[in-house]
Amino acid sequence: MTDTHADMRAETATDNRRAFLQTIGLAATATGLMGTAAGESDSDESTTDGSDADLVPISHGVAVGDVTATTAVVWARAAEAATIHVAYSPDQSFDRVGYDRTTVDAETDTTGQLRLEGLESNTRYRYHVWATASETAYRPLNGRTDGPKGRGPGGSNGKDDHPGKGRGPEKRPGEDGRGNDDRIADAIPEAVESGTFVTAPAPDDEAAVSFAWSGDTWGYGDDPVEPPFPGLRTIAERDPDFFLYHGDTIYADALTPAGKVTEDTPIDEALEIYRGKYKEMRDPPAEVAERTNLQELLQSTSVYTVWDDHEVINNFAGPIEPLMPEGRRAFREYWPLDRDDDAEPGESNRFYDSFRWGKHVELFLIDTRQYRDPNVDLDSKTLLGREQLEWLKGALADSDATWKILASPAPLGYPSDSWATEADRTGYEAELLEVVEHVQTEPISNLVVVAGDVHKSVVSAYDPDDDGEFEFFEAIAGPLGAPAGEPDDLYPALNPTEFFAKGEYRNFATADVAESGETLTIGIYDEHGTEQFTKTIRTSDIDAAADPERPDRIESTFDEDAEGWLVSQNGGSNRPVYHGTGGNPGGHIGDAENEGGVAWYYQAPFEYLGDREEFYGGRLSFDLRQELTDQQFDAEPVEGGDVLLQSGDRKLVYEFRGADDDPGEEWTSYEVSLSADETWIDLTSQEPLTTEERFREVLADLEVLRIRGEYRSGDDTSYLDNVVLTK
Repeated sequence: MTDTHADMRAETATDNRRAFLQTIGLAATATGLMGTAAGESDSDESTTDGSDADLVPISHGVAVGDVTATTAVVWARAAEAATIHVAYSPDQSFDRVGYDRTTVDAETDTTGQLRLEGLESNTRYRYHVWATASETAYRPLNGRTDGPKGRGPGGSNGKDDHPGKGRGPEKRPGEDGRGNDDRIADAIPEAVESGTFVTAPAPDDEAAVSFAWSGDTWGYGDDPVEPPFPGLRTIAERDPDFFLYHGDTIYADALTPAGKVTEDTPIDEALEIYRGKYKEMRDPPAEVAERTNLQELLQSTSVYTVWDDHEVINNFAGPIEPLMPEGRRAFREYWPLDRDDDAEPGESNRFYDSFRWGKHVELFLIDTRQYRDPNVDLDSKTLLGREQLEWLKGALADSDATWKILASPAPLGYPSDSWATEADRTGYEAELLEVVEHVQTEPISNLVVVAGDVHKSVVSAYDPDDDGEFEFFEAIAGPLGAPAGEPDDLYPALNPTEFFAKGEYRNFATADVAESGETLTIGIYDEHGTEQFTKTIRTSDIDAAADPERPDRIESTFDEDAEGWLVSQNGGSNRPVYHGTGGNPGGHIGDAENEGGVAWYYQAPFEYLGDREEFYGGRLSFDLRQELTDQQFDAEPVEGGDVLLQSGDRKLVYEFRGADDDPGEEWTSYEVSLSADETWIDLTSQEPLTTEERFREVLADLEVLRIRGEYRSGDDTSYLDNVVLTK
């Protein structure tokens, strides 16, 4: 009886599969018949029971990603080694059908990716994915015609030895072959997974574009936020053109049923934990939740996926992290990725690229983990790596899209372990300054940064050169499924304006660009879709061009606030205390420290930095005051002397060496010439004093300006006012 039931199930599966294939306009062709007369026949007789009946389940849903105007990558995972097939059409009725396939095995954890090519721009596609144990191929019922080809690992190489492979949409003959939505839905067997996506508008197409973004799911620690994650479902219901899954798509270092990666995890065990994390995010154990809602979102639209630290381990730096290669491999296996022209989808370690969406939008994805220097205090560090940084600068400059959307996993203007960390220059500020300078000097028009990572929702704009015009806007969203805290202050050195900030809730964000391109509207929503904030940005709201009349004078009088100044090398203190009165005159800033050790400094904001070569021969002046003037000490030049100018590894230090040159309890004024005629010490040269050439090189790319704040051993308090840089 058991055998009879098995035979009946196999026969039913065959009938269902054949009906489904006929409905979408495909016929199976046995591998041995490919290219023969039988293989080219429109008759059902070319289809074998074995080729239709050996279905392998698609185990973790499907996804489409890295969509362009003419291409898309389909991702799926089979339950075992198999051939994965995809049929796709721009018609809901599948009157036109394209087809491709790829083989998968344990090497990629039976995941596979196929690149569909020759697609129509700004068009909604429907696709179906299934898997077979045999190397069955399929072809359109009306035979082969020349058309656009799909490619993927194990897929078509453009040759004609696989009939039906890589076919673009083809017309189906006869009324009997025409289906409708209901007929197709009724004919789809359970083993088939289906989805839909929209291709990008062509670069010259004035089209409206909408997308959503967030990240941070199933994190963190030993008691993580568990699924389901309602925000994923809510985003799907909004039907965006695409979803930007913006980092921490898994928490490898959180304790979940798939395990937990720690710094002590053996490398040969880590890969299976990483893979298990991606699988449980699509299909969680029943005792945890029925679903996460990720499969439903991925079936409803396309995705661009960005990785951050928790795809490997908390706050990792790629080049020195032994677990990084395994985490990177799993990330490649479980997301549809197509960002390297020289590699097939999913086979390249390059995770940065740009994607054009019509005339008005270009999306720039960057990788802030794989190439970064370690998270330790260094004078000159990279976050992106030189190759990626130069690519980003060039791609931004070359783009003629109305809006440039920079998808950075961590914010540029909100403190994190990445771009902006206030204390001790561990935030890669030099590279941030290089990016900001590039935006100003090119200039890069209408730049909007979209970010995640920090588990708050924030919308802000930045005017780093303090010319009254915003250089860029930034919007931060997340988490979708992780703890969230209260928002912190924005990075003051970039001269921020905050429009909205909220923490301690799960959220996502949307961006909607008008068909005219004149506006971009940012929306912040809680996980159930309740609006928290919206802001419409007009192209006239952003002016990145640097002032053509370069200033002869840059000054900070602190009459209203701290003007973006920071405190460096002072333990846990990052920002000075602002005092509205008691200055020389008006307001001023100050700070205190009671730990001793290395002298701490006041650090100038971005307004003072960049190309300041024209200030050579000018002067730097400022006022200082101390609470107590006993127990004075001299800061060693290697610590920074009394004034430090830095560009890359090159440091110039000046020391006031007179008997009465320490600040008094009343305001003391200081002034030094920015010239090699003064005794500026070059800490990076064999010659003790700098030359005019080296001085000009530092000023031409000034990354750090610091003024000493600590003069007393033990408890100390000092104040700063009236900093002036003049030509």
